[in-house]
Amino acid sequence: MEITTYPTHLEAKNSLDLCLSRFADSATLEEADIKTAFLGIANSIQIRDYALGALGYSLNDYQDINAFLTLLTAIGGESAHVQALWSAYAYEAGNQEETSLHLSKAKELDPANSLATLLGRVFGAGWPPASFASMRDGLHGKVTEGLKDLEGVSVHASK
Repeated sequence: MEITTYPTHLEAKNSLDLCLSRFADSATLEEADIKTAFLGIANSIQIRDYALGALGYSLNDYQDINAFLTLLTAIGGESAHVQALWSAYAYEAGNQEETSLHLSKAKELDPANSLATLLGRVFGAGWPPASFASMRDGLHGKVTEGLKDLEGVSVHASK
């Protein structure tokens, strides 16, 4: 039986920020940082929501986001939260096929995933991608501020 040590929210946020920065600079990423970022996203709604904003602020376009999420999944594994993030950015990029693929995968991994449920409603209502991006950007500061209350808390403890 494998025992996983879960990072704190601050450790997961910092690892994600470091990975995004290094990826954007075409620098080498450390596997431990990728795993810590993945564990944060996969096991914390707060870190998932932080990643939803951070990806867009840190990486230039969907091609970079797609490559980063491919790497995150290759190292970390499968996660409904990661698939939902991927679906959101595919939607913003206008890539309907990938939007559907990643949303379906998120629902397959966790039928009750809250972001996948929200995205299904957003996509079904035909929200313009720019409106979703604007909402995402507007929430990022609030999500970041809320993480301060969870700095010493393990990501697994806040599921």
